[in-house]
Amino acid sequence: MTSSDKLKKFDADILFNPPSWSSLVETQSDLFAPDVLVQISDRLRDEFYNGHAPGRMMPEIPRVAWQTDLLEPYANKTIGYDLPCLLSADRPTRGRIMLCAQDPKRDGNEAKLTVGTFFGIDSDYHRTRRHWGMMWQLIRRCVLAGYDVWVTDAIKLYAGRNVIRLDQDLRTLCFSVIRREVEAFQPDKVLAIGNDAHDALQNAGIKVPVVRVVHPTARGLRGPFSDRLEFYWQELGGANLTA
Repeated sequence: MTSSDKLKKFDADILFNPPSWSSLVETQSDLFAPDVLVQISDRLRDEFYNGHAPGRMMPEIPRVAWQTDLLEPYANKTIGYDLPCLLSADRPTRGRIMLCAQDPKRDGNEAKLTVGTFFGIDSDYHRTRRHWGMMWQLIRRCVLAGYDVWVTDAIKLYAGRNVIRLDQDLRTLCFSVIRREVEAFQPDKVLAIGNDAHDALQNAGIKVPVVRVVHPTARGLRGPFSDRLEFYWQELGGANLTA
C-alpha cells in the first residue's frame, strides 16, 4: 500500500478511473469535450475515496464544452449525464464486464447539465445503502474476481421523461456513443439493468453478448437486496467467473 492509499478513507482497494480510462473516455467526444470530462473525473475520484463535502453540488458541464448542437433545444432545462467509469484493481485481469443502466435520470428545472455516476458510485453514502449499495457490491465482487468493470448508461442523456426517446437525432447520437464504448472497452459480457436498458442496447446494435436482468427497484420485487445481488452474479456467470 502506498502513502497515497493510506490517505483514502473508502474502498482504497478499488481503482476508480485508472490511467487507461483517459483513452476510453474519448468515446464521449461527440457529446462533450474529453478534457472537461477528465477534470470532472479527477474530482469524482477524490470524492470516491474521501467522501462528499457538506453541501456538495454535482459537477456541471458548461455549454462551451458541449460538442453537439442537438442539446440546444433543452438548454433551459436540467439535463442529466452520467460519466462512464472504469473500476479495476492492482491485480492481473481475467476479463472485462460492462454494467449498463438505462439513463441518467434527473429532477429539477434549472438550466444546467449535471454529471453523476452509475448508481451514484462516487458517493460513499450510496455505496452502502439499499439498491445503490447492492450494485456497488456487485461491482466489487466482479473487480475482486479479476474483472475490469465499465459502468455506463445505454441512453447517455436525460432531459425529461421521454424527451430523448422522442428526439430521434439525439437518440441516434446516444446509440452511436454507446457503440463506441463497447468497441473501445471490448467487454466479454454486458449486463443490462432493466428492460429499457436492454432494449436501448438492442436498438443501438450492440454486437456482444447482453444479459438482461430486472432493475433492482422494479415494481413488485420482494426479498432482500442480497438475493438480487446473488441473482445478478449468477446471471453474469457465477462460479464460472472465477473458475
